[in-house]
Amino acid sequence: MTITIEQHDLRKMLVEAARLGANHAIEDLVCYNKMDACERLGISYNTLNKRIVEGKLHDVDGRITGAEIRRYLAEFGRKR
Repeated sequence: MTITIEQHDLRKMLVEAARLGANHAIEDLVCYNKMDACERLGISYNTLNKRIVEGKLHDVDGRITGAEIRRYLAEFGRKR
């Protein structure tokens, strides 16, 4: 199978891919306090603390990185 793409369309696609990649990298570096992490995860504060005690989520000085939130969601997903 062959796909033909105009150069300007390819450039737009590559720029968008780079932008999305940069956004993911920046989101991974952000540190969230526990309340903000709860909002991003869609869980209560008590559930968040329970997940930390269980070792399913890891915090550093009471903060949770975006990378840790992404890892948790990939491994355990949202439960609703």
